[in-house]
Formats: sequence, structure tokens, C-alpha cells
Amino acid sequence: MPEEQVLKSDVPDRPMVVLQYLTLIHYRESVFNLIASDSRIDFTICCGRKSPYQKMRNFEPKPPLKIKWVKNFVVNITQMHFLVWQWGAIANLIRTRPNVLILLGADPHIVSSFPLFILAKLLGVKVCWWSHATLTGQGFLGRWLRLFLYKHADGILAYDEVGRSRLEQSGVKASTMTTIWNCLNDADYKLSSADPQVAKTDQTIRVLYVGRLYRDKKMHLLIEAAAILKNRNVPILVDIVGDGPELANAKDTVATLRLDDVIRFHGAKYDDDLTQFLRNADIGVIPSWAGLSAIQYMAAGIPVITEENRGTNHPPEVSAIIEDETGAFFDFESAESLANTVEATFPKVKSLSNSCLKLVRERFTPEAVKEAIILGVLKVNES
Repeated sequence: MPEEQVLKSDVPDRPMVVLQYLTLIHYRESVFNLIASDSRIDFTICCGRKSPYQKMRNFEPKPPLKIKWVKNFVVNITQMHFLVWQWGAIANLIRTRPNVLILLGADPHIVSSFPLFILAKLLGVKVCWWSHATLTGQGFLGRWLRLFLYKHADGILAYDEVGRSRLEQSGVKASTMTTIWNCLNDADYKLSSADPQVAKTDQTIRVLYVGRLYRDKKMHLLIEAAAILKNRNVPILVDIVGDGPELANAKDTVATLRLDDVIRFHGAKYDDDLTQFLRNADIGVIPSWAGLSAIQYMAAGIPVITEENRGTNHPPEVSAIIEDETGAFFDFESAESLANTVEATFPKVKSLSNSCLKLVRERFTPEAVKEAIILGVLKVNES
């Protein structure tokens, strides 16, 4: 794909939509391609190649997906916090003047989003925030600024109903908001239709964790819960798939507690290499910070257990975990509660699995998210 493209709609009545994004992050590939293939809008992504997320994979675009490349100037503060200025984004907005500009969530990490918002309003370009719809995390001033930007936007694409309701209660017009949910790539959903879980011949509880191992993920709770269940003589196996800065500490804890026969570490796995773990698991456990990985489990028919206190402790995808329907919650910071919840959930796995698959098909596939995004953008364009 050429580095530079003339961004003009080839169909006059199609609104031109520019998504200002960080990079072509891999789990967005399917939904981006579906949006680009839809005849209702003329869609372009303006983004850089350098990702501030140091372990995130990107994908290479193919037609009909159109890209306007800019340069990301990234300052990494910690592994999870950074500042980004997207050189060329302002010039692209002035040159193209799309009907709708989509910006990422009033995120203070993306410094260039704020002048882009102001300039777009001055140019008469309608602005839509693709957002978690949160108001916390940056103190009083940060809350005020986010609320100001949301109230003065032409539209908001919210990840879930909780965020949408939160903004509505804070004074954002309900008519400007559309709930779009979230999704992974098509390849991550194949277990839900063509590759069912393996029939079990014993009563061993097979628990799976997939993701990076950071301190905020609270892996010690899963390890301690496994120790509690082992001491109760409850048969359990825990597969931990992923790497990260806390991997060494987790392995040391497992060795100290003599859990090598119960907990197994496999490193990072992707695509087909991950399939065998999803196929064999009964329950997915996310000790804390349940994001898109919850959808990955549920797309394979695996109910999810995570920590309560979700109002301040989880991304929006936690709304997919519904007590006794698609998963369960354990008490905050309690390994014993996690052990009890795993044991209580196991007999209900089959019914919970069916509910997981149904909910994912309704809300969390690339096709469903694509449709919600386009309808939201068209609503903004017509407002």
C-alpha cells in the first residue's frame, strides 16, 4: 500500500470518515477491514507505525483499507503509561476535512487529540470520541476536561452501557451516544462454531489464564487459590499462558508453595498455538483487570471469573461477565473467595458456556461491532 493516498470519497453521498488511531493494532484487523468494506461510509485510518504499547502486535493493511501514515513521537513513562504526539495529524485534518473525525476517548496520553478536537470544531468537522466513557483517573481537573470534551462532541462511541449511562448521568446528551461493545479478530472466534471443547473423562477443574503478567493482574491470588484447592484435595490444573515482568515472581511463588504439579507456565502463545489451551479449559480466571481477554475466553465457550469492585478496577469488557450467566465474581483481594468461586462454578460450566457463546454472537463479534460503529457514525453525520 502506498505511503500517501488522496483521501477523496469516490461516491459523493458517502460521508468521509477519518479514524485518528495510534497504530494498526492486531486485534482490530477484522473490524477495521469490515468497516472499510462497507459501502455506507468512505473510511480512512490516520495512524503511525510506532506503538506506545511495547508488547502489542500490529498488522499490515491490505485494500480496501485506506491508511494515511503519520509519525508517532512516543515518550514511554512506564510500561503502561506514555505520551504520544502524532506529527502530521493536524496537517491531514486541514487537507482532507472529513465529514466525521473519530478520536480515541479523551485520552490524556494522546496529546495531539486535544488540538485536533478544537481544530475540527473550527473547521466544521463533526467529532466523535471512541471511548471507555470513564471520568476518573486524572483528578478533578481531568474529570472536568473529559466531561467538557464529551459534552461538546457531536457523538460518542461507548464500549458498554455502563459507560454510556455514566456519561448520561453526568449531563452528556443520550442522543449523541452509541454503544458499540468490543471485539477481537475473526480468528479468535473459531472455537465458538467449529472446534468444540474436548469431552472430559475426569473431574479435574482446568483453569486457564491468558495474558501479560503485570503486578496489577494480581497473579498471586490465582496461585494462592490453587494452593487452597489443592489442600482441600480438589483436583485442579492451572495453565498460565503469557509472559511479562511478574513471570519470574510467579514461578518462584509456585515453587515455594510446591504447586508445580498444579500450575504450569507456557509463555506467550498466539493464534493456533493458543487454541489447544482454549479447547481444554473449563474456566477462565482473570484475577484483576478483565479486559478483552474476557471476550476471548467467552468466544471459546469458557465462563470467566474475575475480581469484584469492577466499578473502578476493570475496563468496560467486564460488563460481559454476568453472575451465574457467563461467569462469576470473587471478593476483592481474597484468594479464599476465588478458590470458593472456582469450585462453585465448575458444576455449572456447561450451561454457562452456552450463555457465553450466545452473548458473544449478539454483541462481541467483529460484524456486530462494525455495524454498531457505522450506525453511530451515520447518526453523528446526520445530526
